[in-house]
Amino acid sequence: GAGFYQRRLFTQRYVCLMRQGHPLAKGELTREAFLRARHVLIDAQGTGHESIANVLAEAGVPSPVCLRMPHFVTVPFVIASTDLVVTVTDKLAEATAERFGLVTRAHPLDFPPLPINLFWHRRFHQDPANQWLRSLVHELFAEFSDEE
Repeated sequence: GAGFYQRRLFTQRYVCLMRQGHPLAKGELTREAFLRARHVLIDAQGTGHESIANVLAEAGVPSPVCLRMPHFVTVPFVIASTDLVVTVTDKLAEATAERFGLVTRAHPLDFPPLPINLFWHRRFHQDPANQWLRSLVHELFAEFSDEE
């Protein structure tokens, strides 16, 4: 909106996450197999992840899904001990797969990439402390330079 600046940090993609022994954990994950699977849906309203529910509904994933959760934090614990499949960002999958014995599969549905940006209000654009903080956040989390 008006009065805000932004700077791209990285782009996330959606993947499927499941336990290593899951029947769908080996080979290509087809659309048909994905649609037959039992799902966890993350209802993270107001976060930009609402598109997950929309794409799943348009694809015909049975509703209601087996489990709805309000956030991503507990997902690896649930997935590790069930035959449920969840759609998560690649960053979450990378961070949890090894620790929880999970497998990541390319998603068979077409999800738009999720851009992650740093935002700040124009009131702080010239503020030296805010400039330093933005620079630090960019240095720590950006996956590409602004020239790319």
